[in-house]
Amino acid sequence: MGIAEHLISQLNENWKECKIEVEFLEDAAEFDVTYINTKGQLLDLNGGYSLFKLFKELHSTTTENSENKWNRAKFTLEPTGKFNMEFEWDQELFDEIERLNNE
Repeated sequence: MGIAEHLISQLNENWKECKIEVEFLEDAAEFDVTYINTKGQLLDLNGGYSLFKLFKELHSTTTENSENKWNRAKFTLEPTGKFNMEFEWDQELFDEIERLNNE
């Protein structure tokens, strides 16, 4: 199952947009997974371990070249199947995790 399928499998109503915002930390991640229904309501979806595994695989593939680092990502999906994926390196997040790991 891919990232889009993970979202779609949870939807029981018509929707306008699904979104995943993730902070990815190699062995851990924090997800905010939501969708907007046709009434314009913002509702939560489940992240879970299966979504973590999908992002871990994506992270491994996309960061094989050390110049392509990212620790934040945003995935947006429309009902047409059109999607957008944005990757970002957040140095402050990295520094905070390093500091906490060294305490």
